[in-house]
Amino acid sequence: WRCQISSVGIIVVGGSGACSGTVLNNHDQDERPLFLTANHCGSNVTSWVFRFNWDSPTCTPTANGPTNQSVSGATLLAQDGGSDVSILELSSNIPAGYNVYYSGWDATGDFPTNQTGIHHPSGDVKKISFDNDAAIQGVMSGALCWQIQTWEDGTTEPGSSGSGLWDQNQRIIGQLFGGQASCGNNVNDFYGRLDISWDGGGSPTTRVRDYLDPNGTGVKVLDGLGTGACA
Repeated sequence: WRCQISSVGIIVVGGSGACSGTVLNNHDQDERPLFLTANHCGSNVTSWVFRFNWDSPTCTPTANGPTNQSVSGATLLAQDGGSDVSILELSSNIPAGYNVYYSGWDATGDFPTNQTGIHHPSGDVKKISFDNDAAIQGVMSGALCWQIQTWEDGTTEPGSSGSGLWDQNQRIIGQLFGGQASCGNNVNDFYGRLDISWDGGGSPTTRVRDYLDPNGTGVKVLDGLGTGACA
C-alpha cells in the first residue's frame, strides 16, 4: 500500500489537524491536484493547509514525521451531502519532490470484497486500517454509504473524516463520513460512495465526474498515477 499511502494528506486548519483526504488521478492523467475529502469537513478551503507524507519513521513506537511538505489553500470544485463528498483543487501543483501518488478509483458501485482505509486519526500521524470482509451498503444521516461493519486490523477516529476507502484492487470507492468507530471501538464506519458522488445532485457543483472524467469519456474505473516504484 506504499503508493496509496503517499496519496493521503492531512488537512490542517488553524494549526491543528482537522480532516484527512486523498489526491486523485483523473482521466487526463495530467497531475491536476484534485483532492477528495468529506463535505462535512467544511467549505472555507482557501485557508486550509494540506500536509503530505506526515508518516511515522518507525512503526513501534510511532513518532512524528516531517512537517515541511505542504500546499496552502484550495478551491472547492464540488460538494454534495448525498454522499458527504467534496472535491477540491489545491492552489498549486504538488511539488515533484513530494513523490505524491495520484490514487485510482472505481465509481461503478460494484461491491468490494475487502477494504483498506488510510487516514490521520485525531490529527495524528498517518495510520492504516484493514477490513477483510466485504462492505455492505448503508445510510448515515441520509447519505448513501459503504458500511464497514468491523475493522479486522485498526480503526478510525475523528480527524479520519474525509479519508479514502480503497477496494481490493487498490482503487478509491469512497471517503469517510463517520460512525461509531473510535480508538477503543472498531465497528460501524460509513463511507460516502463514489458511485453516488459521480453524478451527485446533477450539476458541476455537486458531481465529481466532471473533474475525474473531464472529457466525458464515460470511464468509471481508473488506475493510479505515480513515479518510480509507483509508476
